[in-house]
Amino acid sequence: MAGKVGTLSIDTLLAARFTSAARYGLDNIAKILKADLQVHNTLMQEMLSDFCDVTGDRQRIYGSSDSTIMYAVDEFGRAPTQKPAVGTTVGFPLKLFQYAIGWTRKWLENHTPADMAIAQQAAQKAHRRKVRGEIQRAIFLSGNYSWPDYLVDNITLGVKRLVNADGSPIPEGPNGEVYNAAMHTHYLALAGGALTTVIADAVIKTVVEHGWGGQMRVYISSADESAWRGLTGFQPYLDPRLTVGTYANFALGKRLDITRLDNRAIGIYGAAEVWVKPWMIPFYFFAFDATTDAKPAVLRTRSGNMNEDGLAIAAELDMYPLHAQYMETEFGVGIWNRTNGAVGYYNGATYVDPVIPG
Repeated sequence: MAGKVGTLSIDTLLAARFTSAARYGLDNIAKILKADLQVHNTLMQEMLSDFCDVTGDRQRIYGSSDSTIMYAVDEFGRAPTQKPAVGTTVGFPLKLFQYAIGWTRKWLENHTPADMAIAQQAAQKAHRRKVRGEIQRAIFLSGNYSWPDYLVDNITLGVKRLVNADGSPIPEGPNGEVYNAAMHTHYLALAGGALTTVIADAVIKTVVEHGWGGQMRVYISSADESAWRGLTGFQPYLDPRLTVGTYANFALGKRLDITRLDNRAIGIYGAAEVWVKPWMIPFYFFAFDATTDAKPAVLRTRSGNMNEDGLAIAAELDMYPLHAQYMETEFGVGIWNRTNGAVGYYNGATYVDPVIPG
């Protein structure tokens, strides 16, 4: 007789509500929890893929040479030699985060595998919240900072933000445009508390003028969706339930996703597709090119593989009558391509860094 076909999943543990964790067997539980962690880490990597490159690099060179010129000379003339800069070093932090779960031996005898599965799901939720917070800090905070790489060798890394008028060389634009490195910024603001085409156009243009634009996207908060839909020139994707069988279904080549209200593309504005994202902050929006390999941000892990270096069980301590499990993750987020991204803030005349909890 053929054996039962199936896959170990956390649902198996959630269904085991009528036997204790001790009787079910910690080894069996560990196999299932490990498989679920691999799925969780894979999903996290897919979530980041549009705008974040996962890598093991801790530093990269951003940008190209400074602007140089050609001199007019006569037949006996010689132009002076020029020494272009080769770009700016940008660093990426690596941080250690930990989540501890503890129980007693009697707890294991009285609680089910489902309770242990729920504990791991809580750790995964905390992991997602931490990754979201680190991404928000990398994108929305406008000041550069130094990071001692304490998990490796304590070398101080210079972590940069998007272009922020810090004087670092900025690559020329596609048509030879030259930018004032002491004034040019990708953090734009507009007073009044109301979204207008002025700031929406300015933020998108700030990215496109650097040569990006293969697939421009604007990420917004669900709280700002109605404001974007109200902009002159916004072309919404249409709800298929209201336009079944009509040509309007395909007017923009894409239907509105009705399954995730907080994570979907809602339409086209100017050169960009507008997306609602659950981690975006009200009054702020983020524009970038999603098609290029030069992603705006980098998520650094130890080996450069989120599936290997994501959330993992780091240690289990069994000291009767106590038992503890420590779950760890090592990662950090920093800006890599400083021109492929701009942030708009429309609730003040000057840009204000948002308060990001955690």
